[in-house]
Amino acid sequence: MPVYVYRVGGEKMEVNHKMAHDPQTWGELCQVSGMDLGQRDPAERVERLIVPVATSVSQFTADYKNSGFKRLERRDSGVYEETTAPKGERIIDSN
Repeated sequence: MPVYVYRVGGEKMEVNHKMAHDPQTWGELCQVSGMDLGQRDPAERVERLIVPVATSVSQFTADYKNSGFKRLERRDSGVYEETTAPKGERIIDSN
């Protein structure tokens, strides 16, 4: 289930619930997420916040190498060159 961030009375909280649910009040939010109502009024309005998702895309050969991966580029039919190896140590693999 996805994680959503809600603001309730100036307080932010992360909550898990199905995408099909769209709670508008504290009572609905507690019901769909399985949380306890606590001391809050069940009719109190909640606001779902849009939070950017952090992603990292390795674009450069150095990023692959530093992550411990090996990057092979096709040079010819059945011939691949390891581009993450240091210059002079590049391996041609014909497997």
